[in-house]
Amino acid sequence: MAEIFPVETRGVGKPDYSREVSAGRERAGISLKYNQQLLAWGLCWTDMVGYPQVPAVPWVKPPLAPGVPAHLIDFATGIAIPYVTPAGYAFTMVQKDWTCNEDIELWLYGSTPSVADGGSLVLIACPGISPGGDNVYVNPVYTYTSLTLDPTSAYSHSWDVVVVNKGVGDMEGGIVLAAIMEAVGTSPFPDTKQCR
Repeated sequence: MAEIFPVETRGVGKPDYSREVSAGRERAGISLKYNQQLLAWGLCWTDMVGYPQVPAVPWVKPPLAPGVPAHLIDFATGIAIPYVTPAGYAFTMVQKDWTCNEDIELWLYGSTPSVADGGSLVLIACPGISPGGDNVYVNPVYTYTSLTLDPTSAYSHSWDVVVVNKGVGDMEGGIVLAAIMEAVGTSPFPDTKQCR
């Protein structure tokens, strides 16, 4: 049996740290500010494309054959990227999320200036390689950004993310990448996480 005794009350009410605790679980600074826009691209491969309950959306595709590359689809427009960041704006990837039943490679291509302005896409980085069945969810603190190629954002930029099925069978699963497009001069995201 537990002892019952009075407890002295100190202060007024109880502080609410829920916002700080939540910020410690996710990437710091993800709430959008003025002059920032969230961009999201992805693909979903399934053999249920023809099933009546699956909506006919452009990013839902039949399983991806081995060795075949696929360009991510812009969720806002339904069009395959490349995506263009105008001059005066920076691009920063803030989230990577995928799960597939086959081995997968992701390749990030970019151009400075954009393809429309005479540039050509070149390989910049490999945002991920995973074995089949792996589930990846990352909120990177230091990540891919156009400021690496063009610190003043003087040029427009084109971006493309290509997914390749490196497995032996048709690939099912999905991928989502999110980025922030922001005007030059917007205060940067914090590079540390603080929680209590």
